[in-house]
Amino acid sequence: MRQAVVVIHGIGEQIPMETLRSFVDAVWTTDASLVDAGKPDSNSGGKRTANASWSKPDRRTRSFELRIVTTESGKNRRRTDFFEYYWAHRILDTTWQQLRAWFLELMLRNPVRDVPRGVLPVWILMWFVAAAALGVFLLTLLPDDVFALSWPVAAAVAGAAVLVTGAAGFLARYIGDVARYVKAKPANVARRQEIRENGVQLLETLMGIEPDGTLGPTSYDRIIVVGHSLGTIIAYDILTHAFARINALHNQSAANPCPQQARVELEQMLRVAAGLPVAPAPTPQPWSLDRFRAAQAEARTELNASGNPWIVSDFVTLGSPLTHAEFLMVRDRAHLSVAKTQRILPTCPPTLEYDRGTGLHHFTYRAPDLAALGKEDDPAAPRCPHHAALFAYTRWTNVYSPHRWIALGDLISGPLADAMGLEANGRKLSGITDIAVMPGAVERRRRFFTHTRYWKSRGPLPDPAPEHVRVLREALRLGDE
Repeated sequence: MRQAVVVIHGIGEQIPMETLRSFVDAVWTTDASLVDAGKPDSNSGGKRTANASWSKPDRRTRSFELRIVTTESGKNRRRTDFFEYYWAHRILDTTWQQLRAWFLELMLRNPVRDVPRGVLPVWILMWFVAAAALGVFLLTLLPDDVFALSWPVAAAVAGAAVLVTGAAGFLARYIGDVARYVKAKPANVARRQEIRENGVQLLETLMGIEPDGTLGPTSYDRIIVVGHSLGTIIAYDILTHAFARINALHNQSAANPCPQQARVELEQMLRVAAGLPVAPAPTPQPWSLDRFRAAQAEARTELNASGNPWIVSDFVTLGSPLTHAEFLMVRDRAHLSVAKTQRILPTCPPTLEYDRGTGLHHFTYRAPDLAALGKEDDPAAPRCPHHAALFAYTRWTNVYSPHRWIALGDLISGPLADAMGLEANGRKLSGITDIAVMPGAVERRRRFFTHTRYWKSRGPLPDPAPEHVRVLREALRLGDE
């Protein structure tokens, strides 16, 4: 069998395949642990210097600009296919008016209540830039003879005008992607739909789902989705809609009953952690992140046995702005909590709901065609996951770079436990593995603007790899049996 890795790039005018090639070099080509060192080079037949991979066209990407990168077999006798989901061409021609409207909405928020502490330095900087732009505008209203008499004033005005104009152009080209994607305004809806729909189609194709929704053969037994920067929000949305659509079409039915011991134990574990009533059996297990992640893998195996083709084993986010979800995606923290409770934004672990039949909280429900299988009040009777329960089956690893002020580290990123974790019974619970890198255990100095360096190093990748690359490799687990 094979495994597939889908990489979703971040903001900016990205070139097709650039992100994927550098990513493959870091996590496959230079990782000596994945292929037996004594195996001859798959290209030359001589001594091995790197792990081999080949780029070839593939219709599943639906783009002649994109190719998949497929690898030789590793120690686990498994090949890996790397796909790039490219979306940059779908958000073009962002206007300064669109960006200005988005900035205005963010800047008029209450800095005490509605601006997260991690974003506050940039929010203040935005006000300084706005004040500078206003100052330039007011100075241009002065009589011409003022500038003739005072050349320093004229030079200052000209310099400020150049800086403001340059900043506006830069923001429109890069930050404009965020402004256009995260807000469902009329001018953005079609673009958002195209990006999500094509991403869902790619995942469905890799899972063997035909255009009419029926199941066909698939070459893969595992899919890993990796997002960087804005690509993490896009990946999150694609996973959300893909799981909901697949779940509705391929949920367990009475025609294909399947034991759900792992699901029962997983729900029991979440009840214990949230301080909710538990079932008499199985024996409640204390919460631990490692145990939860192991249970996710077991529950996914059960899900597949029941006929659901969801094989996304891992979601890896790098430099994710989801840490600022309350600022970027909704109005404030209260609205974020509502969106998670209403299952608009899936959480990890998934949101629980009360079932009157069992008297317990579940992330699953009893579908009508399961009524004949087991008693209604039996928590172990077959059940179906609700549409936002994908993170009961997909592990989430978030890699971020701690920041200080604006330039040191990665201001865009941060831990996701608080933003995207479960809120239940007045408690907060996270199944997300948050890992801080750059600086790491060895290199303690702060780096400037680490947002684009999650799989890169200064110069050729050394051996052993730097900590942030090692962490990424471990999150992908390409060498797993």
